[in-house]
Amino acid sequence: MLKWDVLLRELRGGNQLSKARKFNKLKCIAACDHPDIFYILPIEGYNKTTYKVNIKHGKCNCQYNVRTLKPCSHIMAVLLYQRQQEEKNGKT
Repeated sequence: MLKWDVLLRELRGGNQLSKARKFNKLKCIAACDHPDIFYILPIEGYNKTTYKVNIKHGKCNCQYNVRTLKPCSHIMAVLLYQRQQEEKNGKT
């Protein structure tokens, strides 16, 4: 199980790409009226927070992205989602 380690200030128990894939598999990504904004809905039984991703600017309001300024699993999930949508619509 993935968990934010407060002392080490990092995600523990898995890697970000596997978590990003899980968000996609569980359909936790919600598009918004604005084309650059996406919401990552909570995974039932895992967390209760909805995260906001601005994909154009590569920003997320999660602890990992805010503290490290590195792409988080939420941003990766949106990128995977966008790629899947392009493939679905025949744009690849």
